[in-house]
Amino acid sequence: MAGHRFYQPTLALGHLSAEESHHAVHVLRLRSGDSAAVFDGHGTEVRVRLTSVDPECVGFETLSTAKTPRPSCRIRFGQALIKPAGMELLIQKLTELGVSEIWPIASERSVSKPEGEKRISSRWQSIALAACKQSGQNWLPKIPEPAPLDTFLSTPDPAPPIARIIGSLQPEARPLSTLVAEAKKTDPVKALDVLIGPEGDFSPAEIGRARSAGFRPASLGPLVLRSETASIFVASALHYELNLPH
Repeated sequence: MAGHRFYQPTLALGHLSAEESHHAVHVLRLRSGDSAAVFDGHGTEVRVRLTSVDPECVGFETLSTAKTPRPSCRIRFGQALIKPAGMELLIQKLTELGVSEIWPIASERSVSKPEGEKRISSRWQSIALAACKQSGQNWLPKIPEPAPLDTFLSTPDPAPPIARIIGSLQPEARPLSTLVAEAKKTDPVKALDVLIGPEGDFSPAEIGRARSAGFRPASLGPLVLRSETASIFVASALHYELNLPH
């Protein structure tokens, strides 16, 4: 749906949050009777007409409802912490590409865990939300607070081993396309877990623990990519292979 888009996790309330209301009134200068779209981050978007324009509480009535199916394959990304600008870029792009979960990982070689984690996590959520609004994405990804690699490796509901991939510079790594093709030969791929390391890759001990957890090393080609470039490349390839109709 074209036009202005707003986020309201509980559409039945019939009004926007104070923050979204402020944006609608003071930034976009919307008025009563104007139309807009409101989405809940869980696949539902409604076309609405604004019924009241209060700077702290914009009311609306629903005109129509559209539902975006959940991506056919849940893609869970474990991303080693990198410099703030790179993290923000990849969160934006991974959101646009329909990644379901983005897990920031405090690895041995990653940049230091950010100070004020609550504030940083809130900023990452804001970036993901802005990406949803801009791209028309109706599914907001889950972004936990930064945690050690072992926390990611032990997350519940893991993807099957054939659908667990770690980007690798190791000589035994196999092409990403080959690993994805092998996963697709079995049942439809409903879940896939990905690990991307920091600049300089994960440490040998971390790679060993990931491989023990079922992650298969994937080569992304002959070039040494920056961590955020590698993540965006992998997310794009997986989106094309697993979540777009062919």
